[in-house]
Amino acid sequence: MKSVFSEIRATAKLGTPLVLAQLTTMAMAVTDAVIVGRGVGTEALAAMAFALNFMNMPCIGLYGFSSATSVLVAHGFGAGQFKALAGILRNGLFLSLSVALAVVSLMILLFWNLDLVNYLGQPKELIPIGKPYILFYGAAFIFQLCAGNCRAFCESQNRPWLAMYVVLFSIVLNALLDYTFVFGLFGLPKMGLVGAGLATLICSIAQFVILLFVIIRNGRLNLSFADLRHFTLDRPRMRKHLSLGIPTCVQIGLEISSMSILALLVGRFGAETLAAHHVTIQIICLAFMVPLGMSFAVSIRVSQAAGAGDRALVHSICGSSMLFAVAWSAVSSALFLIFRKDIPRLFTEDQVVIGIVSTFLIVGAVFQLVDSVQCTAMGALRGLRDVKAPMLIAMLCHWVLSLPLAWFLCFTLGLGGIGVWIAMATALSLISLLLYMRLARVSKTCVLQGD
Repeated sequence: MKSVFSEIRATAKLGTPLVLAQLTTMAMAVTDAVIVGRGVGTEALAAMAFALNFMNMPCIGLYGFSSATSVLVAHGFGAGQFKALAGILRNGLFLSLSVALAVVSLMILLFWNLDLVNYLGQPKELIPIGKPYILFYGAAFIFQLCAGNCRAFCESQNRPWLAMYVVLFSIVLNALLDYTFVFGLFGLPKMGLVGAGLATLICSIAQFVILLFVIIRNGRLNLSFADLRHFTLDRPRMRKHLSLGIPTCVQIGLEISSMSILALLVGRFGAETLAAHHVTIQIICLAFMVPLGMSFAVSIRVSQAAGAGDRALVHSICGSSMLFAVAWSAVSSALFLIFRKDIPRLFTEDQVVIGIVSTFLIVGAVFQLVDSVQCTAMGALRGLRDVKAPMLIAMLCHWVLSLPLAWFLCFTLGLGGIGVWIAMATALSLISLLLYMRLARVSKTCVLQGD
C-alpha cells in the first residue's frame, strides 16, 4: 500500500501542473459559455454549442498528433536520446499544422452550406448567429493544436510548470477580452458571440507564440531557434509519429464525433435542451480535467519507464493511477448529485434550462465515474504505444452501440434529451471495462524498448 501511495504522489507531482493547465484551458470554454449565456442569451449560447460541436467532430481528434509528440518525447527522454527530441517536435508541428489547415477549411465550408442538408435538423435561426463565430474558432483551433505540441514537449521532459504558467496567462487574457468584446467596453462595439470568438483567437495565437519563445529561451528543453529555422523532417521518426498519431487521432475523433452527433440529436428537441446539454458538458468536463490531466502524466511516466526498460515501474504506475481515478470520480460524481440544482445557475438564469441541466446531471454522475476510468486506462495504454486496440474499442462502443442506442431511447421510447446521456454513459461503461482488462494484460506483457 505504501508503494501505491508513493506512486500516486510521484504521478501527482508531474500531473498537478498538467491538471491545472487542463482546468485553465477548460476555463476558457466555461468563461465563454458563462459570459455568452448570461450576457447575450440562450439563443446565442445554443448557436455557440452547435458551432463548437460541428467543428469539433473531426478537429479534436487531431490532438492525437500532439499526444504522439508527448509519448515519443517522453520515451526518448527516458532513454536518454536528447538530440532526437527537437525532431519529434518538428514532426508534430508539421503534421498538426498541415492537417488542421485542411480539416478546418473543409468544416467551415460545410457549415456555410448546411442548408443543403436541412441544417442537420437544428433550429435554422442558429446558423447565421454561429457563422461568424465558427470562423474565429476554426482559426483559433489551428493555433491551439500547435500550442498543444509545445505543451507536450515541455511536459514530457518533466517541465510542466512552464506550460501551465503560459496557459494560466491565456485564461486571464481570455476572460478580459471576452468581457471587453462581448459587452463592448472601452469604446468598442458590442460584438456578442462574435466577440467571444475573437477573444479565443487572440488568446490562442498568444499561447502558441509565448510557449515557443519560452521553450527556446529555457535552454534545458533541447530546442534552439536553429532547430526550427533549419526545418527538416526525419522520415523514420515521422513514420513512428504517424503510426502512433493516426490511431490516436482516429480514437479521439471517434469519441468526439460521436458526442457531437449526439449533441445534434439533442438539438432536435429545441434551443433550451441544446443549451442545457452544452452547460452540462461544461460542468462535467470541468471536473473531468483532473483525471484527464493525470492521465497525461500517467502516459508520460509510463512512456519514460518503458524507455528506461523498467517493467515493474510500469505496472506500479498503472495500478496506482487507476485507484486515483476511481477515488476522484466518486467524489466529483457525488457533488454533481448534491448540487445538481445549484451549479446550473452559474451559467444561465433561464429556469427551463436549469431544470433540464439538473436532470442531465443525474446521469452525468455515472458518466463522470466511468469516463475517468477509461481516460486513465487510455493514457497508460498510449504510453505503452498500444493504440490500435483502444481505437477499435472506441469505434465499436461509440458508433455501433452509443449512436443507435441514443436514437432508440430518444425517439422510439420518447425519453428526449436524457436518452442521449443514458446512451453515452452506457457506452463509456463498456469502454472503461474493456480498456481496464486490456491494460491489466498489456502492462504485464508489454515489450519495453529504449529505441
